[in-house]
Amino acid sequence: MFSFDNVIDDITGNGIFQILLVLFVSCISCPSCFTITASVFIGGMPDSRCRIEPYDNSTIFPNATSDQITEMLIPVNELTKKPDRCLKYLYNVTCSDTQDSTCLFGSNDTNIVKTVVNCDAGYIYDRSSYQETIVTEWDLVCDKMTSSFASSSLFYLGVLFASLYGGFVSDRIGRMTVYRASTILGLVVGVSISFSPNIQTYTALRLIMALVYFPCVVSGFVYVIEISPKRWRTPVGMMFNAIFGLGTMIFSLLAMTWRDWRALQLGKTIIGFGPFVLLSWFIPESPRLQFAKNKWRQARTTCEMMAKRNKTVLSDDVWRRTEEDFAESEKKENEEVNSLKEIFSRPCSRFLIVSNMFVWMVTSLVYYGLLLNAGSLPGSVYFNNMTGGLMEFLACILAIVVVKRFGFTKCTSLSLYIASFACLLSTVCIQLGEGNEPFQTIGTVLAMVGRFGASMSFGVKYVHTVEMFPTVGRGTALGLSSMAARIGSTFSPFTVQLQLTIPWLTPTIFGVLAFLAACLAGTFPETKGKQLMMSFDDAEGNFSKHFHGKFVSRLCFLPTIRRMPKDSSSSKKLMKDEESNQN
Repeated sequence: MFSFDNVIDDITGNGIFQILLVLFVSCISCPSCFTITASVFIGGMPDSRCRIEPYDNSTIFPNATSDQITEMLIPVNELTKKPDRCLKYLYNVTCSDTQDSTCLFGSNDTNIVKTVVNCDAGYIYDRSSYQETIVTEWDLVCDKMTSSFASSSLFYLGVLFASLYGGFVSDRIGRMTVYRASTILGLVVGVSISFSPNIQTYTALRLIMALVYFPCVVSGFVYVIEISPKRWRTPVGMMFNAIFGLGTMIFSLLAMTWRDWRALQLGKTIIGFGPFVLLSWFIPESPRLQFAKNKWRQARTTCEMMAKRNKTVLSDDVWRRTEEDFAESEKKENEEVNSLKEIFSRPCSRFLIVSNMFVWMVTSLVYYGLLLNAGSLPGSVYFNNMTGGLMEFLACILAIVVVKRFGFTKCTSLSLYIASFACLLSTVCIQLGEGNEPFQTIGTVLAMVGRFGASMSFGVKYVHTVEMFPTVGRGTALGLSSMAARIGSTFSPFTVQLQLTIPWLTPTIFGVLAFLAACLAGTFPETKGKQLMMSFDDAEGNFSKHFHGKFVSRLCFLPTIRRMPKDSSSSKKLMKDEESNQN
């Protein structure tokens, strides 16, 4: 059977031109990373306390240190065991000495019950890491704290909608058309964000940024898969995600250079989007999409150009046979039913898609939660973020080897187990080692290991989902799974917010959910080295056989192996698979 894969194989030649296209288009992950991880630095929340007037006025009280003021006038939070961010003791403002408790509180008795009140004169921020963030500029702490996390959550909600319509739009008007339009709009909106006068405008522009830019990421990923030979697809898909890790490390360097959020926003936008706005016009449209939309003459022209750049020639026979096969398959395609209805009407397919969506959601929740949590870990936020990016890059590269050796199912399950235990152990180390630097260092290392596991799972699930479901429902399955992932990322900022009040709760949530997802992912069918399924009947038959006799099938009341006519394609395939397993 001939398909466009034969054409791609035929025009690859030395592959130099395709390698350059894949690398360039994949680099769109860098500005994508800059945009997603912006909340780590632009929305960074440094330690803060109430401003104590008049003692924080260095002109009036030059000898009053911040530590002295904090010790005498700021209560300790019972949960975090640190100076409270939002409360202060009621005191006598006419005292001339911040150490005179009798004057400040009317008594020198340490057991006296001091009146606690809310901040009413602004806040003092620790500026050792950040010069200015949206939090410090607009005082997004205490009763306004939710505004910062809601801003990030709305951004991820925008990414969800962009993921849903991005693939549809790129199918309609072309991969490169979406790519070029999104980068131009991303540049314009990104620059506008740096001039936001308030949190409301900032949040609205960030939401618009997600809606107009992230279709570019979807179309870019599809593009690199479509122009790659079949044998390249897994490495190319993992490399696309690995570049995101490189972008994280680069962004840490940019954040160290520009510590004011407006300068950082402007700098990262110009550096991130500028090259793609200019060079995207030299990238050809996907010939596979041109061919699928019956623009065969344009597709052949593009293929001949790519073949010439790869020092080879497109075979007339390969092209003719591909056209004939496509014309035949088009007739069958018109008879296809609704894939969304089909995937949910079959019990095993329904269980698998819902389970897969849960694994995607948990993976995304843990991944983005650990990413946004870099500023809350002990140590430098810049070093933590850079280390997290390195972990992500290594995870995607190592996943190529692990999948080749053990397969997708074991790789996904193992990576989520790693993320689960790392998060739980990190919590224990950081909580029990309060003030103990070696324990805090181990806790930070374990958090990075958790990021490694979540990154590996994220990269592998893209490819595994595509191969696990049949051709007629593959796009639907990937769209539903991606939507579930965005739901997880939408809630991740609020899980990080919990850590500010209950420090151990956030990583515990990550650890428990990752453990459940790892157990579930371990039950999925393996696809490495297997022929891709074409129809839902074939898929349901294979799923039924895979789950037969397993605990999960009894727990979820899945049916046993379906009885099918001997001449059905599903029956023949099952018999063939059974014979090969016996041999």
